[in-house]
Order: sequence, then structure tokens, then C-alpha cells
Amino acid sequence: MQLSQARPVTLPFGLRLSARFTPRLFLYTILLVMMVWPAIMLAVGSFRSVPPGFEGGWTLDAWRTTFSGPGVSSAIYNSLLISVITTALATFFAAALAFLSERTDAPAKRLILPGLLITFATPPLFYGLGYAFLGNQYTGWLNNLAQWAIGGSGLVDIETWPGLVIASVFKKVAIIYLFLIGPFRALSSTHDDASLVSGASQLKTFFSISLPSLTPALSGAVLLGLVGGLQAFDLVLILGWPQSIDVIATRIMTFITGLGGPDYAKASVLSIFLVGIVAVLCLLQAKLLGRRNFVTIVGKNSAPRLVHLRGSRPFFGTAILLFLLLATVLPIGSVLFTSFQPIPGVYENFSWRHYQNIFALPRVTSAISLTFAISIGVGFVSMFLAILIAQISKSLSAREFSLVRFITYIPLAMPGAVTAVAISWAVISFPGLKQLYGTSALLVLALVIGVVPFAIQVANAAVVQVSNELQEAAWMSGASRSRSFLDITLWLLAPSFFAGWFMAAVLVSGNLEIPLLLKAPDLNLIATVVYNLNSTSDYSAASALLVVLLLAEFAVLLSAFFIWRLLAKVYLHRKNSLHALALGG
Repeated sequence: MQLSQARPVTLPFGLRLSARFTPRLFLYTILLVMMVWPAIMLAVGSFRSVPPGFEGGWTLDAWRTTFSGPGVSSAIYNSLLISVITTALATFFAAALAFLSERTDAPAKRLILPGLLITFATPPLFYGLGYAFLGNQYTGWLNNLAQWAIGGSGLVDIETWPGLVIASVFKKVAIIYLFLIGPFRALSSTHDDASLVSGASQLKTFFSISLPSLTPALSGAVLLGLVGGLQAFDLVLILGWPQSIDVIATRIMTFITGLGGPDYAKASVLSIFLVGIVAVLCLLQAKLLGRRNFVTIVGKNSAPRLVHLRGSRPFFGTAILLFLLLATVLPIGSVLFTSFQPIPGVYENFSWRHYQNIFALPRVTSAISLTFAISIGVGFVSMFLAILIAQISKSLSAREFSLVRFITYIPLAMPGAVTAVAISWAVISFPGLKQLYGTSALLVLALVIGVVPFAIQVANAAVVQVSNELQEAAWMSGASRSRSFLDITLWLLAPSFFAGWFMAAVLVSGNLEIPLLLKAPDLNLIATVVYNLNSTSDYSAASALLVVLLLAEFAVLLSAFFIWRLLAKVYLHRKNSLHALALGG
């Protein structure tokens, strides 16, 4: 097309670009500004004796000394071990729970989603505290209960390697389950019918037909779990440090906050090492997926078939309840219980005084309102960008798609502390943007960059399942590309969009590292207030504020649920009429 004759290009959500600024160029511009440039400045920092933006020289000292430094090799080994073990176990349990809740008639399956939503909504730092209050060798109430009942002491010690792995698996199951539930729910029985007609059982049909079509979602979940395990921080800080368990993220934090002064260069070197591991994982995922087709949402509408468990229903119902007891009820109940104690380990004089005390602090109410305003806004923007990136990426070649996927994982590979440093360096490098440092705008930008990679995984898993034939049928009917996207694709992506929005908002509300390092002097979020309470050993007050945070999140979730119920009728009507537009529908 000649540029002189070009018409404006309409992107999803009604965005319009000139022909000179194509959707592909728009995509790469977003990636360059938000993800590549901070990573470049992070790499530059690894060769500098001071952070970029300050006077200093160039040096290779960090690259020569980082990996031979004390504790670094052990931290790398521990991170790899935690990442692989917890991801393997969590993916297995999450996929099993998604299968039970979406594809079977298992009893108690309706409890899985709300239970794991509670687990997901609990910030990792305080999920770890919940297990610490539960299984501390000396003050844990489970040990105190055992001592009172049978006279034993120290029967459970959660602050060990096994305890860290168990808590990490339960927390990661919630994240991966919420990542998988949309694709499991979107499975169509169109492909299953042929297998069932051929005489295969429902269970065999699921594992041989349905499960392979979930490869993008499963591989994305595994990749997300591995990366998340490599930058594990909060749970290690609570449950691992008593046993001197050090990982990459805690080692990076030590470089930044060490007694000898911050060493940004070494922190950058370890972060670049994480990015390199992520690059290898992305290449492996791209090779696994190749150019195979994973479409499961097509023009012909058909609901997935349920697998009838028959005599094994009581077994699976009991397994579901036991899992939710260990993953949700005990750690969250432990936090709730501790919020009424004078101090952990004391079982008298229970009161509401911790709740009264935290609301008497002037900064708490403003922190609550500010946290949820930022969480909801950042969650929406992140999911908006994720859907936009996923939709544009769908038209790219396999090589370009792999490049885009790797770029979007760069911020995910950097722990929150390093993301904050990279964003700061990137802003400082532009003279006109230096005034953003220490403002809420910089904090919001860093949170968006930190959350978008997670949101993109949700968006990719949903977008890849929507057949192009739906939009093509709309184009043949005279609809524009923008109209077909808004009327068809966006409605099919609505469940994943709302789920991703909520999940991103929850991640923002519980994020500690970025607000701690980038907040303005007069800007307090719940995470930083709780951190300050926890750092002064006021665990009960910190637990009370956590309970308030969870209640507020559930209020948001409940509101979103009722809004979604209102939209559901429109969505279902739209979905049921789509096959009229599909070829042969």
C-alpha cells in the first residue's frame, strides 16, 4: 500500500493509528519504552561504579566478582531447586483442581474457586506469616495445641526446607489454578465427540484430546511458575532465613541494602543472570508450541462434557476439602487468630484493640483508599495492554512472537527491588523526566511494568483459543476489523479479561518491594504500612491490617461478581449467536 493512499489503521478497543504507524510498530514502541529500555539501563548499571545518571566510571568488577562472592552459588542453587520442585508440584495440583472443578461432577468443587481466590489474594509475605504463626517451633499455635493435648513440643517446624516448599506450593497452586481455569472452561466438546463415538472413555478422551489443546496455557503456567520460583522472596524471608536459606532475590536485596552500602552493579549482574534463564525457558516453550493449532473456541457452540466420577466422588470430595484446609483455612485462619492475640503465643486477653489501634493511625485510612485506587487502575491498564499486545502478536510470525514473548518476560525475571532500580535508572537517564522520581506517577509506571507480563500470560492463553474464523465471518458480513473485535473477540475474552484484571489488582495490592523503594515521602500504601508494623515486631497489628486488606479485596471481588452477573446475560447472548456468523454455522 502506498503511504500517500493509506488510510488510518484501527486497532482493538477503537485505537486509530496512521498508516505510517502500524499495529506492529505500535507494539514494538510499547515494548521498547516500557520493558526494553529499563532492562538496557539495568545492563548499563552492571558496568558502572555508580547508578546511571550519576558521575562515575566504567568497570568490569561486578562481572568478575559477583558469582564468586560468598553465598551467591548457594543462592542460585537454592532458587533453581525451589523453582523446579514447587512448579512441578503446583502445576500438577492446579491442573487436577481445574479438571475437577470444570470437567467433573466432584462434590465440593464449587468451593475450589473461592478458596483459591482467598489464597491468591493473600500477599506472599503474610501467607508466610500465617504458616509461621501456625507452625513455629516455639510459639506456633499448632505446636501449642499439641503440647496441651498430648504433652509433646515442637512437633511441627514450618521454618525449614520442607515447610518452605509446602507453603510455596500451596501459594503457587492458587496462581496457576486461576491461570488455567479460563482455558479449561473454554474447552469445547466438538473434538471430544469423535473420540467418544470411536469408543474411548470420557477420561481417556480428556487426556488424549482436550489436555493437549491446553498446551499453551499449561506451558505458560509452567513458565510463569518457574520464573516466579526463581525470584521467590517473601516466603523465603519468613520461612527460610531462620534456617539460613538464601536465594537469588534475597541475595540481590542484600546487595542493595547491605551494611557496606548499596552495590547496584552486582544486583544488576544477578538480575541479568535471571533474564538469561528466562530467555532459555522462552525458547524451550516456543520450540514446544511450534506452529501447532490450539483453537478450541470456534463458530459452532458446544459446552464441554462432564466426566462422571461415580463411586470415587467421596474420595475426590474429601481430597478437595483437605487441600483447601491446608492451603487456605489454616494459614488465613492463623492470621485472623493472631490479630486478636496480645502477642503470638499468648492465649488470653483476646480483643479488638489491634483493629482499633491501626485505624487510629492517620496514615492507615489514606493508605487503604490509595492502595485500592492504584490497584484497580493499574490492574485495568495492565490487562488492557495485555489484551492489546496478545491480539497484535497473534498476527506475527513465529520468530517475532517468540521475541515479543521474551521481551514481556524481562520485567518478570527481575525481582521487585531490581525492577524499581531499573525504572529509576531509566527515568533518571532522561533529563526531562527526572522530576518524576519520588512521585506516584513513577510508582504506578513501575507497578504496571511489573504486572503486565503476568497479565499477558492470561491474555495469550485466552486469545490463542479464539478461532480467526469468527472475525473473518464478520468481515465478510461487512463489519470493520475494530467492530468485529469489539463485538466478537472481546466478548469471548471478557471472562479472562475480568479474571486477569482482578488478579493483577491483587498482585499490586500485595506488592511490597516496589512501593517500598519508589514511594514518595508522603505516599503510603498498605504494604508499606504493614511492613513498618512488622519491622517493629508488632505482628498482631500487622495481622489485623492484613485482615482489613483481605476484607476490602473481597468487597471488590463481590462487587465485580455482581457486575459480571449483569454482563453475563449479554455475554451469553452474544456467544450463542456467534455460530450464525461462522462458516457453515
